Amino acid sequence: MPTTDIREVTRMRFVTYNLLDLTLTADNLREANRQRRVIDTIRNLEPDVIAVQELKSPPASAARLAAELADRTGLTSTVATNGSARAIHAVAVGDHTVHTALLWRPGLTPLPHTFRTYSPAVHYHGGWRGIGYGSMVRLAFQIDGQPITFASYHAPAYGRHRRIDQAEAVLAALTRPHELALIGSDFNSIGAARANGADYDPDPYTGRPWWPDLVHQCHEPTHPSQRHRADRRPAQVWEAGGLHDVAAATRSPWKATTGHWPTCPYGVRGIARRVDTIHATQPVLRAVRSLTVVDNPTTRAASDHLPVTVDLDPRKLAVNPGEPARQAGQRGR
Repeated sequence: MPTTDIREVTRMRFVTYNLLDLTLTADNLREANRQRRVIDTIRNLEPDVIAVQELKSPPASAARLAAELADRTGLTSTVATNGSARAIHAVAVGDHTVHTALLWRPGLTPLPHTFRTYSPAVHYHGGWRGIGYGSMVRLAFQIDGQPITFASYHAPAYGRHRRIDQAEAVLAALTRPHELALIGSDFNSIGAARANGADYDPDPYTGRPWWPDLVHQCHEPTHPSQRHRADRRPAQVWEAGGLHDVAAATRSPWKATTGHWPTCPYGVRGIARRVDTIHATQPVLRAVRSLTVVDNPTTRAASDHLPVTVDLDPRKLAVNPGEPARQAGQRGR
């Protein structure tokens, strides 16, 4: 199958964006206007590849919703497969009827053998359905002679230990054997990267009054005098395992991605958090030109999460300069 190589392009943009329960079938004018802003935002960002979270639909409709969003934004989600009688879309079904997907601009051709989805083990009849999301979709493209893998991930909103377990699974899926990989996430945890000798992400919880929801985010206090603090262990897994927080690694100015939404339970308590992240393997970092949290009146009115963009220079994506490119999936599983 032919692949599209963007060798002559000097900028490639990857975006991550939580769409706040996007259905594309709003039942009132206010919600219809909000969803229109989401679509306008994606169009205005002009992504080459975008990782989205919180497509909301019954599991059986997830692929159709991803395809419709792609169509409305001028992108595609279709993974071409040899001999397949039906279209395969880059979407992973999650808990709670919210899903993750990858969309990309026409002209980029995916490498179908790299396509994988990772969905939670959900018991749909009286089991664990709806307790906190947790899905990932992965796909590689041939870029400047090298396969580069992109992924979209939504970490569980509840279950700190579940987030740690998933962090390990995602790490394995992205870094073995993919030397060049980026993942856009609603990480639902505070980062663990260090910059200039300190935590890049300040602890947003220490010094704030305890309320029950913090049990999902903090090491809970075991006696009244103990200070609660953010549980950074999921992010520590990624940093130690070779998935690096691009914002911290490039010393980009810190900026919250949540807390602006009127009904956000953290925002109403004065807590602003950066939970929308782009992580990458070490060889990708040298190709990063910029990282931006897109904060403007439209993005603030479109979702409770702000989109994050990373611009790359594809010419700097060689794993080992001078060596011929390998095909994705050549080694390992």
